[in-house]
Amino acid sequence: MNRYICFIILFFFIIFLFLYIRKFLAIRKVCAMSVQEKLARINQISVPLGFRYKLSQDVFTSEIDAWQKECGYCAFYDSQAPIFHMIFDCEPIYFDYNGVTWLVEFWKGQYGITTGCEIGCYKADCILTESERKSTLFETVSGEEIPVFSVTLLRDGLPVSRLCEKHWWLTSFCTGKYTEPENLAMKITIAFPSVGMCEAFAGGLMEAGYHRSEFYLSGEACALTFSVPHSLQPFLRRSFYSRWIQLKNRILIFLFLEITKPFRFTLDRLILLYEYLPFLSRRILKLRRIKKKRRRKHEC
Repeated sequence: MNRYICFIILFFFIIFLFLYIRKFLAIRKVCAMSVQEKLARINQISVPLGFRYKLSQDVFTSEIDAWQKECGYCAFYDSQAPIFHMIFDCEPIYFDYNGVTWLVEFWKGQYGITTGCEIGCYKADCILTESERKSTLFETVSGEEIPVFSVTLLRDGLPVSRLCEKHWWLTSFCTGKYTEPENLAMKITIAFPSVGMCEAFAGGLMEAGYHRSEFYLSGEACALTFSVPHSLQPFLRRSFYSRWIQLKNRILIFLFLEITKPFRFTLDRLILLYEYLPFLSRRILKLRRIKKKRRRKHEC
């Protein structure tokens, strides 16, 4: 019996020693890299996943040609998000313009070990009834239809990131931070391709429950703040299940921060994790959008 106990102790000691040496060597390797080398390495990992790292703001943001562009979007994705450790407030804004129904949606919350926000623009191929909107897979917009999004993410009233791009899906994800969705806010400005489209979007805002005093129009642009959602949130988001997922997210963040000591900057932490435990780094960088088989589009 004692022999087996000694064997087990020896086995775990060898594992501990192996991991200790592996981390020590990984830390040395990260310290020896230049900032340019680190940026090249992290983007080499993240760009195929649809994201790039912005050093100036220490956040990840989505690529204009990300693979997620082929997936479109529908209400089903929001309803299933907590299963994949994504606890966020969502605000879908539907409006009809130019013979089709459009969807502009905002998201803010906790995505696994990242705090972040998103804004996306999608459209159907015809005018949809209110009941059809929830079951239709919207396509991403392209070309001249793409709006210019300007988004400032606030965490407890303080700015986390500021992004402004012509994009179909603009995102900002800050790794290693925990935030309840209600403690986040998005200051949003959208410049649409035309004045008519902007006015139609304003109608969609009022249909979703926004008062005219909650947003500002100026020509082709609309400005508003997304803090408390006006839309009814999906069932899982309102259930106890979301609290359980948030507890797991906090534990995952704690482990991430402990494993990536002594570094404090996201770039260094992720490079260390990639060198130390590469399978974990790949999992973490899957910040958003689970690959799903595209559901057949609702027949209009």
